[in-house]
This record gives sequence, C-alpha cells and structure tokens, in this order.
Amino acid sequence: MNYYQIKVIIKKDLIELQKDKGLLLSLMIPPIIFSIFLPSLILLFGANGDITASINGLSGFLDHFLILKYPNYVTTANLPIYAIFTYFFLPLFMLIPIMVSTILASNSFIGEKEKRTMEGLYYTPISPKTIIFGKAFACAIPACLFTIFSVIVYSIVVNSLGWSYFGHAILPNLTWLLVIFIISPLLVLLSILLIIGSSQYFKNSKSAQGIAMVVVVPILGMIISQSTGVLLLGVFETIIFISILLFVVIVLFIVVVKCFNFEKFILNI
Repeated sequence: MNYYQIKVIIKKDLIELQKDKGLLLSLMIPPIIFSIFLPSLILLFGANGDITASINGLSGFLDHFLILKYPNYVTTANLPIYAIFTYFFLPLFMLIPIMVSTILASNSFIGEKEKRTMEGLYYTPISPKTIIFGKAFACAIPACLFTIFSVIVYSIVVNSLGWSYFGHAILPNLTWLLVIFIISPLLVLLSILLIIGSSQYFKNSKSAQGIAMVVVVPILGMIISQSTGVLLLGVFETIIFISILLFVVIVLFIVVVKCFNFEKFILNI
C-alpha cells in the first residue's frame, strides 16, 4: 500500500469537499443547532423553569441523577440545567460524527460510482486497497473535525451563558472527552465501514445512507434511556460502551476487508 498515493487521494477528496458549498452547508446545520441554538435557547430563556419543565422525562431523570456524585457548585436550583447539558445533550453529539461520515462516505464511494468517476481510478496503477483507504480517511477527517469543533463551540456557549447559573465552567468533563476523542472516531469508522461494505450492493447514495440507521438506532435508544433515567452515561458506562464499540468495529473491519470486491463495486451500476 502506497502512503503517498493515499495522501494524494485524501487531498483530492478534501479539495472537492471544500468546493461543494451546498454539501458543507448541509453538514453544518445539525452542529449549529446542537452547539449554539438549543443550548442558547435553554440558558437564555430557561431561568423561569418553563423550558426545563417542558422536557419530557426530566423529572424522572433527576430522581435517578440525585444518587450520583456531582460537583459542589451544583445545587438543587441549578441541577436541572446541569443535568441537561452534561447528560441529556451527550448522545446528540454522537449523532454528528455518524451523520457527517455517512453522508461523506456515501457521496465519495457510491456518488462517484454513479458519476462513473471511480472507474478511472480502477484502471490506474493505484491498488483498490489504496483507493479505499484514501477515500475512507478523506471522509473520517472532516467527520472528526466537525465533531471536535461542535463540542468546542458547545462548551464555550454553555460555559459562558451558564456562568450565571454555576459560577464555574462545567464542560468538557471526563465523559465528554472520552466521547470526543474515542467514541466519535469509532462511530466514524463504524459508519464508513458500513457504507464501504454495502456500497457494492447499492446503486445510489440515498439507499446506502439508510444503512446508517444501524448505528443511529442504538444512539436514539441511548437518548431515550437517558431521558427516562434508565441509563446515565457516566465514565464507567462510557468505558463499557467504548469496549463494545471497539469490538464491533474490529469485527466489521475484518469482515469488510475479506468480503469487499472492488470489481463488483465498480460494475454494479
């Protein structure tokens, strides 16, 4: 495998992404909503309790949350706000790497197959494995950067607007750091592997994007579990989740490497 060729493919795909303003804009909308709009809405207008009280399942969640250890600056008055921003929002930021990587990977692999631009690469001296690795990394890098940037912006918004509630910066904590730097890259790899593995069977990118539901559904289940208090994603639970996710990614990687047929991928138009 030629690392220089991989670098060239990554650079080529990133330049093409930079030129596609419409795609970039669509990728930016969910992070803007999660990072800026929703937290600002709650922190600016949630002081009277109307917004926090309207969040379904919050009271039940707080009953479970009271048994946990939390920082000294968290009081009975600001506990609902603290719980929302440190626990409720956490699974939402697991959706960002899935959405971004799925859209980019389906566009890169199946989108190029639809346009028949992938065939040109097939007849070059570049090996199929090099092409796949290069394109996979070109999708993974923006997805991870989008996630990191979103969490940074979210932390700035929450810490600045929430200072009047806590008199202290509450994010990022250890759980959030584990999500940013370990879980998010694993979710990105999982999403890209699913797209690559299924790309030889799908003829258009929209069909391939549906495969992302395999990853999205457990995250949605996590959001529901958080809201009902069934699951509180603390450090221990996050480490367990990382272990399971790492195992799934390794198994899927082995399966995709063994079963992926580049020629079938090219010819299945």
